Amino acid sequence: MNIEESRAGLEKHMLAQADSVGELLEQFRSRISPTLIDGPGWDRLLERARGLPISLATSGFGFELPLHEPEPRADLGVALFEGSLSAAHFEEWCRAHPDDPSTVAAYRLLRTMKRESAIQRIGGTKLMLEYDIDPGRVGPPPDPGIFLYPAPDALSGEESVRGLEGFHVAANAVAGAGGWKLEASERRRIERVFSAMPPGTHVGSVGAFPARSDGLRIAVTGFRSTRDFTAFLERTDWPGRPEAVAPFVSEMEERDAFAHLAAHFDIPAQGGLGPALGVSFYARDTQWVKEVDPWMELIDGVGEHGLAQSDKLSALASSWSGAEAVFGRRSMLLLVKGIHHIKLVISDGRFAQVKGYVFVLMLPPFPAAATTGGST
Repeated sequence: MNIEESRAGLEKHMLAQADSVGELLEQFRSRISPTLIDGPGWDRLLERARGLPISLATSGFGFELPLHEPEPRADLGVALFEGSLSAAHFEEWCRAHPDDPSTVAAYRLLRTMKRESAIQRIGGTKLMLEYDIDPGRVGPPPDPGIFLYPAPDALSGEESVRGLEGFHVAANAVAGAGGWKLEASERRRIERVFSAMPPGTHVGSVGAFPARSDGLRIAVTGFRSTRDFTAFLERTDWPGRPEAVAPFVSEMEERDAFAHLAAHFDIPAQGGLGPALGVSFYARDTQWVKEVDPWMELIDGVGEHGLAQSDKLSALASSWSGAEAVFGRRSMLLLVKGIHHIKLVISDGRFAQVKGYVFVLMLPPFPAAATTGGST
C-alpha cells in the first residue's frame, strides 16, 4: 500500500464520498465498537465532524481513545498535506467560511507551509489537527490543536546545527499560526531538549493547542531502549522523576512490546518544561500497522498493571484492526483500521492516563481506482 504515490487519485475519489467528515463517519458507524465511542460521546463527535469539510479526511483520520476513562468517547485527528488536492479544497472552504474560528490557525499554518522555503526544507508538508470532543462541555467547542510533522532526517540531533535551525523554524511557524511569538525562554528550552537528543532520534512533531494556552507541545521519537529514554529525560531537566517511568518501560522492553518510544513534552510560555510527560509506544517502525498481534504484549501489560479499563482494552484488541469492504455514498470502499500508537501520560510520579491512537483509512477497493480516482 503506497499511500504517497496514490494520494492524488485517492483524494479525488474520497472528495466525492461525502460533503463533511461527519457524513463520512456515519457511513461506517456500525464498525466502531460502542464500548469505545457511543452515547453523548458519539453524538458530540458527529456534531463536531459535520462542520468539517471532507478534505480533512481524504488521507486518513484517527481517534484518540481515553482508555483509562469509562466513558465511551474520543477526540478526532485529521490531516492535510500542503500542495495536495485536499489542501487546496480546504483553503477554498476556509475562504468561504471566514468567520469559522476553528480554521484560523490551520489556515495560517497551511499558508506558511506553502509560502516559506524554510518550512519546505525541513519536509514540513504534513499538518494535523486535533479536535477535543468533550460531551459535557457547555458552549462552543474549542479550536483544534495544530501540529507540524517535519521529515525525520531534517530535525535529527545527528546534524546539530541544521537540525536545531529546523526545530526553530517549525516552532516559529506553529507559534505564529497560534497567534503568538516565541519568547527567549522558550527558545532556550527548545535548545535544551534538542541538545539532549541521542543519535538515532528526531523531532517527530511540533504543535500547540491555541485554545488551551500559549505554549508548544513537542515529540521526540526513535528511542529503542529504556536506558536511552531515561538518560534523555535526565538531560532535558524534565521536572518529573525518570525513575518513575523506567520500571514499566523496562518491563515492556523485556516483553518486546515496542519497536521504539517517543517522549511528549509541554513547553509553556513561562517556566520550565511542563511536569506531565507523554510516553508513546510504537509496535513497529511503519505507520500503518493494521494487524493487532504486534500490540498484544503492550495491551496485556497495560491491563495487567490496571492502567486502563479492561473492557476498552478488549474492544481495542478485538475491533480495531484489519480491512473490509463497506458501502460508501458513491462506491464501495476499503475500510482499513489499526493502532498507530499507545501513549501513557505520567503525572505526579505515576501513569495517570492511557490513550489509544487509532487510524482509519478509507480507500478505493481496486488499485486502478486508487490511481485514477474513478468510482464504481
